[in-house]
Amino acid sequence: MFVIERKDSLNVVFRKQYFRFRASRHARIIAAHHRSTFVPMQIESRQDRILEMLMRRGYAGIDELVASFDVTPQTIRRDLQDLADRGLLRRHHGGASVMSSTANTEYAHRHIENATEKAHIAAAAANLITPGSSIFMTPGTTVEATAAAIVERKMTGLHVITNSTAAARILGRDPRIAIHVSGGLWQQNNHALSGPAAAEFVSRYRCDVLLTSIGSVDADGWLLEFRDEETVVAKAMLANARRRILLADHSKFTRVAACKLAELADMTTVITDREPSKAMMKMMRDSKCELIVAGDGQDS
Repeated sequence: MFVIERKDSLNVVFRKQYFRFRASRHARIIAAHHRSTFVPMQIESRQDRILEMLMRRGYAGIDELVASFDVTPQTIRRDLQDLADRGLLRRHHGGASVMSSTANTEYAHRHIENATEKAHIAAAAANLITPGSSIFMTPGTTVEATAAAIVERKMTGLHVITNSTAAARILGRDPRIAIHVSGGLWQQNNHALSGPAAAEFVSRYRCDVLLTSIGSVDADGWLLEFRDEETVVAKAMLANARRRILLADHSKFTRVAACKLAELADMTTVITDREPSKAMMKMMRDSKCELIVAGDGQDS
């Protein structure tokens, strides 16, 4: 007789911990009310809001949290340490993130989030692909939308190298597209393969185009992801692509992440749905990075 041990996913574990935290918080609020003290309630409420912010955004810096809650850096550091001790977040130098399984918006929700903008970006990206091209594709819902747009164009002679099982499934609708899928460890959070095996696989190829999305573009021009494992394969693709196209809707210019992938200067083209800040556009011009504003915008 076999005994099957049930193991919850990291995401389920985090949510169980989070809701246990909420339940214990509620109990402490009731106890505090009976003691007629308000200070513990303020602390628990702030920590609860910190967790909610991290669940939405993945990462937040101490300075950002100080400004959001109008408290001292020391207070925020104590809050973060308390939450880290409970296993509810991960401390970083200068900030914190939720545990790796929830460091980005839920995969299913990301398909809905900014869907119209992603469709515009995808159509613009597909228009840059020519028959006979070889293409690297990283994981991401915007890249998946681009895969669908490429299928709709019915081009011949395409070769795609990807670690995204979701993109491969979409591209499989067109039998004319040759699809090469890496090995590696499958990540449920973005339906992709990661790790050294995946990086070694893509390093065998030299492609005409890289199509990649990103978790965040910060004010200094760094392209950032939420997890280290998401950057390893993308860096290998970046090093072996002749043209490097970044697909980033407007929300990526305001999000915060911690893991470096590359800089804007490493990209040859950026496709977005709204003009970014003047400082960001100057950064692109200075690095000779082409900016395409999809939808109702104009190329810059």
